[in-house]
Amino acid sequence: MLNIYLKYGYNCTALHYAAEKDQVCLEFLLEYGAQPKCVRALLESGAGPNACDYNNDTPLSWAAMKGNLETVRVLLEYGAQIHVTNLKGQTPISRLVALLARGLVAEQEEECLELLCMAAGRFEIRRADGTLPRELSKDPQLLAKLTSMVAEAPTLHALSRFAIRKSIGVRFFPSAVKELPLPESVKEYLLLRD
Repeated sequence: MLNIYLKYGYNCTALHYAAEKDQVCLEFLLEYGAQPKCVRALLESGAGPNACDYNNDTPLSWAAMKGNLETVRVLLEYGAQIHVTNLKGQTPISRLVALLARGLVAEQEEECLELLCMAAGRFEIRRADGTLPRELSKDPQLLAKLTSMVAEAPTLHALSRFAIRKSIGVRFFPSAVKELPLPESVKEYLLLRD
């Protein structure tokens, strides 16, 4: 199976598989010297956090779909774009929402949603055609929560944070933000630590 992925791969990178927490890939990477913190090691070695696979999914999209909070956090530290839409019209947030709507919710997935929403500045739950994802009809409580979040206009702080993070681009954010001539409290805010 691994040989098929390596040969045909569907444009997936090692980072896609690590973000998805694929056990076979992780074992393969560990066997060949990768650190247990595989995603961080790949990013430190120059892997692109916004690489797209055959479906235009990024590692952030895969990590969100799995509710992998720590991987989402690391990818955001390295400048992963939050508003990337795959070929099915899904964003990292909408992929996580689909997981939450299935009732497979743990505290980690809730924290993951909060982190993605902080990084997004603003997000939509409706598709481009105006319809809601059908998964949301199965969870009225989640739908109400998300509708409430989307109905509130984003604050200027939130929009500014998103704009600054986007302008920094693909860099290790803790180092990039450290260089900015800003008060420490603002730096913490930019690093999604508020």
